Amino acid sequence: MKEFWQQCIEYLSDGLAPEQIKQWILPLKPIGFNDDETEFHISAPSILKQSWATEYYAPKIQQLIKNRFNHDVIVKVLIKKPTSTPVTTSVEPISSSSAEQEAAELPELMTAPTSSVTTVDAHEPIAEPEIISGIEVSIENEDDTVVVTPPSISKQETKPLSTGRSQVNTPNLEVVVKESYKFTNLNPYLTFENLVVGKSNEMAHASAENVVRHVGQKGYNPLFIYGSSGLGKTHLMHAIGNELFNKYGYERMRYIHAETYYTDFVKRMRNGELVDYRMQDMQEYEQLDLLLIDDIQFFTKKGSTQKEFFYLFDAMINKNKQVVISSDTYPRELEEMDSRLITRFNSGLVIAIEPPELEMRVAILLKKADTHYSHLTLTDEAAFFIAKHIQSNVRELEGGLNRVVAFAQFRNQKEITVEMCKEALKDLLRVANGLITVENIQKTVADFYKIRVSDIYSKSRKASMVRARHIAMYLSKELTRQSLPDLGEAFGGRDHSTVHHAVSKIASDRLTDRQLNHELKVLEQTIKG
Repeated sequence: MKEFWQQCIEYLSDGLAPEQIKQWILPLKPIGFNDDETEFHISAPSILKQSWATEYYAPKIQQLIKNRFNHDVIVKVLIKKPTSTPVTTSVEPISSSSAEQEAAELPELMTAPTSSVTTVDAHEPIAEPEIISGIEVSIENEDDTVVVTPPSISKQETKPLSTGRSQVNTPNLEVVVKESYKFTNLNPYLTFENLVVGKSNEMAHASAENVVRHVGQKGYNPLFIYGSSGLGKTHLMHAIGNELFNKYGYERMRYIHAETYYTDFVKRMRNGELVDYRMQDMQEYEQLDLLLIDDIQFFTKKGSTQKEFFYLFDAMINKNKQVVISSDTYPRELEEMDSRLITRFNSGLVIAIEPPELEMRVAILLKKADTHYSHLTLTDEAAFFIAKHIQSNVRELEGGLNRVVAFAQFRNQKEITVEMCKEALKDLLRVANGLITVENIQKTVADFYKIRVSDIYSKSRKASMVRARHIAMYLSKELTRQSLPDLGEAFGGRDHSTVHHAVSKIASDRLTDRQLNHELKVLEQTIKG
């Protein structure tokens, strides 16, 4: 039996990627023949894998048995933990009622309607799905619900059998996959394919793709992505999840916002269910292959939540389960965060996303206009104008485009021009231009480094004061039209050569000091609004 099953694995694995073999082939285990040797039983660890194996692998195994033993049998895939050695058994295949009961015991988001249990022939072909945004999907007849499928396997490889076979009661594969994807909380439209990559996020993008290729491995686990709001951290997290679900068959994953995790924890604690919550938390989350948790900074100053999350985090990492975390702040700068968590965050791959540069902002605008507003023409000059004046983050950039599009539609115009952008964004531009002053820059820098504005003007030679002062001078030179003498006067009556030295030093240091460069990007974004 062991030799035969190894032959089955090799045959089924032909042409598949190692990740697909690991996720879809290796979890299947042989149970053996039933008493009268009319059936050969295989166990699968989940309903999804049972349905997939019944649909694609059972016919091939049945053919192998016929070729090797010259014996016609029916291959059935059961939801059952295999025994230590293959034995003959008369275990019946999963029935409609038991499938309904098991579905009811799954987490709430994954529970499928009872009507999803149908009768499916093991070699009946499934309709070819559409392709949307790089993800294989099907569309329901009435509500246009997106359904993501498991990894694709050539349907030509599944040859119909010449011998008849009885039907097997199993949940409809499409419905099961739909419910599995719903359980992930992923957005199917946030993928690597529709992410615009530039200098500001190319390292983060490459790191995310590496995590997909080395999921759960040391050095890539956890992946900690940080950067200000609206720069695409959430998009990258969803892209990782969608890639693993669609291409590599990972079904046990979940995206969750830190606030949702906290709210659920507090609600159960108030209801006196904390012990039950810990058990559920471990059972529900530890079984995941991938946990995506967004905006972890929401846990700061929430000691009890941090403690519970620490236990979960440690358990998943120790089992080589992938964790991806996003934050608006570098790990060591998270205020009042458990030092044990900070240490573990830094033990993996920590990567920053910066505000997009001008060329990238233009590319984002043109792509969004082409994707969502194909009935309008956004000229290159108009895209450049919007990108030049909205520099803070992608979310505000897209908001500016939406405002211009609404203006164009109101005017019944088909082409978006620079003049139209000036008119539609005049209030935004007036406010933005008025905020960038030397005084505003000095206050922003002082707040960021937790010093007083008077320290910026002072003659103090304390290292932290000098550094903040030089940064304020550099930003003032970059973001205003003030001359060096005027800037010297604004910084406590200093000579223009002092300002020039400070600007040159910071400009040089930011090329090699990654942390300084990130701080400057954050300050620039804050100042520009």
